[in-house]
Parts: sequence; C-alpha cells; structure tokens
Amino acid sequence: MAVVVAALGLAMAGNADASAASSAPAAAPQVSAGGKASVATNGLRLRSKPGYSGYVKGQLYRGDRLFIRETYASSSNPWVGVVLTQRSAGGLPKMTRGYVHKSHIR
Repeated sequence: MAVVVAALGLAMAGNADASAASSAPAAAPQVSAGGKASVATNGLRLRSKPGYSGYVKGQLYRGDRLFIRETYASSSNPWVGVVLTQRSAGGLPKMTRGYVHKSHIR
C-alpha cells in the first residue's frame, strides 16, 4: 500500500515532495517462498549466491517470470532465491536457479 501511495504522490503536479520522493529507494515488495513473481526492471543480475559477491549467471529483463523458492526474514538480507519458470529474455534456460535483489521483482 505504501508503494501505491508514493506513486500517487509523485503523479500529483506541483507536489513539493515529489522530487525528494523520487530519489528515495522504493520499499522492497513482500515476497514469500512458493509464490510467483516477475522481474520489474531490465538488466537484473541473476547471481549464484545471495549478495553482490555471487558471480553473475546472466541478466533478467522486465517481465521474466520467476518462482520464489527461498526468502530471508532479515531486513539486512534483501535477497531472494528464485527459479526461472520459462526461458528468460536474456537467454537463460528454464529452471535456472539463482538469487536476485527483492527490490527488483513484483
């Protein structure tokens, strides 16, 4: 709900807070293991392990479909374990496993 409210606030003309709100990071969406999601941005890196130290298996693009296999309860660990449910737009095969930052999926 907070994301929807923020988006509505940005759409209002003459809103003095709109420029400040646009530079603030978006709240991470609620995702749960066993659920489905899709990629919300282009060039999202699918990593071999949670965190920036995992090697990049490939890139995902807006609309690529994912199955959420693993989430973390900690807010300090914003990574989600996923499986591709179809071949990705970047060419990764169906059933490829990896990790993505949860702020880039919906």
